[in-house]
Amino acid sequence: MKSILLTILLSTSLLLIVPAVQAQDSGFGIGASIGSPDGISYKIWTSESSALAGATSFTLSESASSFYTHLDYLKHTISENLDWEIGYLSFYYGGGARFIWREGGPDNTFWALRLPAGLNFGFTDAPVDFFVELAPTIDVSPDFAFGFNGGFGFRYFLN
Repeated sequence: MKSILLTILLSTSLLLIVPAVQAQDSGFGIGASIGSPDGISYKIWTSESSALAGATSFTLSESASSFYTHLDYLKHTISENLDWEIGYLSFYYGGGARFIWREGGPDNTFWALRLPAGLNFGFTDAPVDFFVELAPTIDVSPDFAFGFNGGFGFRYFLN
């Protein structure tokens, strides 16, 4: 099921690619992330090198509904060593927070701090970017613990 969904999402994103006048260091983008979590990914640039990015996911069922969201502040460093005509590669890092709500049980809300780092590839002439990310997490509520989130995805920018 996941492979069919991934194929549909990637095919749709390729159909939506249209020429743009600038690289993706501005505007608002929305797309999909695969990994932890699987869900909707979004990003809004706050300057040429910084952005707010997050993801949201939910599950609705009779036995176990849940909601997941995170929001991170990211700082980007574009690789000057790679001189590609089709796009650019940037490294990013930052910090943020994660919230999870799960139905049932005594503890149904979970808070964590995130320290994401990843690679972002943006096209020069199309409003699309692809990313891969790893984010160590520090659970602060209800119990203190360490963990990881990570995944990959894409976003289409609505400039």
